[in-house]
Amino acid sequence: MKTAADTDNWRQKYFDSLGRLENEQREFQAMEASLKKLAGRLCTASLGQSSRLDEQIKKLQTAIRRDVSSEELEKITPALTEAIQALDQPSEPKSVAPVQAQPPASVTPIAAAAVSAKPAASTAVIGDESIRAILAALLGELRRDADLAPQADAVDSRLSEALKPEQFPDTLSTVTQMVSQRIQRIEKAKLEIETLLSHMVGKLDEVHQFIAEQHRNQTESHAASETLSVQLVGEMKAMGETVEATNDVQQIRVHVRSRLESLDRHLREFREREATLSSAMQARNEQMQVRICELESEAKYLHGQLRNEQRLSTLDALTKIANRGAYEKRVDEELKRWQRFKQPVCLAVWDVDYFKRINDTYGHRAGDRVLVTVAEFLSSRVRSTDFVARYGGEEFAMLLPGTKTDDAVRLVNELREGVARIGFHFRGTPVSVTISIGITAFQPNDSAGAAFDRADKALYRAKESGRNRCVAS
Repeated sequence: MKTAADTDNWRQKYFDSLGRLENEQREFQAMEASLKKLAGRLCTASLGQSSRLDEQIKKLQTAIRRDVSSEELEKITPALTEAIQALDQPSEPKSVAPVQAQPPASVTPIAAAAVSAKPAASTAVIGDESIRAILAALLGELRRDADLAPQADAVDSRLSEALKPEQFPDTLSTVTQMVSQRIQRIEKAKLEIETLLSHMVGKLDEVHQFIAEQHRNQTESHAASETLSVQLVGEMKAMGETVEATNDVQQIRVHVRSRLESLDRHLREFREREATLSSAMQARNEQMQVRICELESEAKYLHGQLRNEQRLSTLDALTKIANRGAYEKRVDEELKRWQRFKQPVCLAVWDVDYFKRINDTYGHRAGDRVLVTVAEFLSSRVRSTDFVARYGGEEFAMLLPGTKTDDAVRLVNELREGVARIGFHFRGTPVSVTISIGITAFQPNDSAGAAFDRADKALYRAKESGRNRCVAS
């Protein structure tokens, strides 16, 4: 049977899991708010194109302010799309809306980009990189949900090319729906865990009551044994006194028989009490076995969910390798081992060369594919004791325990050359991809941050020296 400490430990783990779900829920609610704010600002920027479009935009703005559901937003989309498409038809003269040459300082960069955008119907609505970055971040988070990943990839593929005005409402509506679905699933998972936790707490309370009853029964049984012992001693003593005080054999016989009957009565009462206690304990034991089986089944389910959530929390949503949080935990562990055993450990920081150019030229979908391929290549060609993580953006971090600097440089250069030979293609077009690396070894009085800064500076020197190379610090 689990100890109280084990129970408290499990309970804390489940509450931690619930806390992480609540944090994720808050993040997606913030994302949903940002998405609606973005839609509102783009609506403001689009006013003045035509009276028909203005009418539909105002309906959308009202719906956003009222915080309506995704289903109601979906009802507005067809009419809005038709109004946008009608801009290409010369049947209705376009009204001219006054536009400020310079947006006020209080306006955010996204709103400023929307206000300053030219209102030509043929230009892409999502032309600003900051807007694309927000949507890309939303889609990256949505990919964490396996059921939403295909939809997120489909929207991402649309973002890799310039969107026409009539395409934007559908795209924005799709992203909004996915965010709403993700929030609903998080809330559902949170509710399920809360229900299971409540159920398990109830079961644990039953176990506690069972233990208390067992202790009480043992106390009662001990008290009954003590009572029987006192009664037996008393009867035997009284029988001895009678024998000593009486010379009449017949009278002694009567007294002895009376005492024996009394002893028999005491024993019967004792056995009946013990049988009643034993029966009650057996019934409670059987009931508790059922409860414990149910509790163990629920604990296994929650444990599995917890393990899966912990695994997902340490994985990068796009590349499926370790993320920055996992790296920070691992580098601290390696640093402590190095301080204790003094075995060499090298840190390599990788950065894809000209990654922004790849995004700008071929689109974010191509850039994502490059990151995924590089991550798969690096993680599949290192030892099981090594560690590779996506640090952020196009940057990766690699830990090489038990490896001296010269050996690390040789290994990293082989991997760098391997990346250059992969032969990337996007829609049949060859894409040249190289990578630069900065390497450092752990040093006395080092910290994780100091080691990373040295490797990052070495990476910067590699970039300045022409890229596609490794520099050690």
